[in-house]
Amino acid sequence: MLTKRFVYGLTFLTALVSIAACLVQYNRWADTIRKVDEDLVFPQLADKLESVAKIKIERSLSDVRGSFVIQPYGNIWGIQEKGGYQTRSSVIRETLIGLSQLTYQEVKTKDPSRHSKLKLRDISLKQSEATQVTLEDGEGRAIISALFGKRLQNLSGGTPSVYMRKKGNAQSWLAKGELEIRNGPLDWLSVILTAIQRERIKNVLITTFDGNELKLIYNKDFERFEIKDIPENREIRSQFQLLNVGIIPENLLLQDVRPAELTVDPSLGGARWETTDGLVIYLSLAADINNSKLWASISTKTTSNATDKVKKEAANIDQRAKGWEFLLGDEVIKKLQSTLNTLTKIKTSD
Repeated sequence: MLTKRFVYGLTFLTALVSIAACLVQYNRWADTIRKVDEDLVFPQLADKLESVAKIKIERSLSDVRGSFVIQPYGNIWGIQEKGGYQTRSSVIRETLIGLSQLTYQEVKTKDPSRHSKLKLRDISLKQSEATQVTLEDGEGRAIISALFGKRLQNLSGGTPSVYMRKKGNAQSWLAKGELEIRNGPLDWLSVILTAIQRERIKNVLITTFDGNELKLIYNKDFERFEIKDIPENREIRSQFQLLNVGIIPENLLLQDVRPAELTVDPSLGGARWETTDGLVIYLSLAADINNSKLWASISTKTTSNATDKVKKEAANIDQRAKGWEFLLGDEVIKKLQSTLNTLTKIKTSD
């Protein structure tokens, strides 16, 4: 006859075996999950980053974001389709490191008919929303090539994920990592042309398209611009409008860029800004008869009171601007073509 002690012991032993079996099974599952979750998508890339000589961003012909090639031009990376104009070095670094640290998170479909839901259709197909990224070495050999689709943000603030698959492989994955494949060329370019705080601006000389000149003086006490020698019968139409003209260099961004090919036309207007610490910025315009757009050229010089810091700032602007012409957008062009009539009005009688 079985004693109570024996029954309890057998029950306890059975429970231990069951728990052990569950732990073994859990560890197997955990190992499987960990293997998928921690395996690098491109395990050899980290050791080959220094050999990357070209980044190809390719999309469907129907994709407005476009396709382009990024490669070194001397000591800087530039976009081939923009004449080699420089990209932001931080974006190149973040992209390459992001690719090298990308890890598998979850297996997804390998059925091509379902790739569209993940935005992973082949870029040769119309309406594909995928971005194909290829890294090549100096010999033109592909180091990696993969398609990237829908990106998922982690709502809890953790690491984001992206759907992807390697080129020529139908198997898709959800991969995890701090990788952002930026859209068009402007998202890769160094778009800031000047960033001059308004407090530094001493005066502005605007050459209007009617051949006249307007000189704006910055009044620090009232934090506004004033028009020098304004006719007695006229008054400023809007201080806000005048301020927006004066502070154009505070955040001057390019909307497009190409190697300079046009001849500056003074009749289109232009401007010169001088700062209190000796920096002078010139902006001139030229017309492209092929597309009716106005392109801007930018140059600098320094005055005798300029410090080494200001001289370095001028050199940096020239390095980004010399030999190039820029589209600045209609709003900036409108400000540059301001005249006495647009900035002032006839005084009203009391």
